[in-house]
Amino acid sequence: MRAIIFLGGLAMVAGFFLTWLEAPFAGPEVSPLMLLREGMIPLGADTSWQGWVFLGGFAAGGLAAVAAVLGRGSGLLALLAGASPIVVLGDAVIRAEDLRRDLGLPFPVDFGDLARSWELLQDFIRLGFWAYSGGAVLLLVAGMSVVFGPRR
Repeated sequence: MRAIIFLGGLAMVAGFFLTWLEAPFAGPEVSPLMLLREGMIPLGADTSWQGWVFLGGFAAGGLAAVAAVLGRGSGLLALLAGASPIVVLGDAVIRAEDLRRDLGLPFPVDFGDLARSWELLQDFIRLGFWAYSGGAVLLLVAGMSVVFGPRR
């Protein structure tokens, strides 16, 4: 289980630096690091709870990976890191139109029609998103297995 937590945490941390979205129209490649650097995710007293959960997920994933290598209890950190995207995504679904406007996307994001939204986005999604998502899934499943699984 430690190897899975290590790999999931490593993938999630790598997702912080890699490009998530690369739109064909004029604009920068979007990655969490770029969003942080450009001030789109402010870091400080005015940071929203969503920003803290999003950034905290990367930190928890990295700490889970380090704890797994050291042989320490990494289950709770893995669970927290893996659950962070679900919390952020749930909030994003509720606030979809505001997020579209904030990111400057030239098309509507309609979560009522997920198939159409996926069609629009899948051409723009890059490796960073998949590393983050895959790492989060690994961490969530491994964390639930360690935290809620039978004790030996």
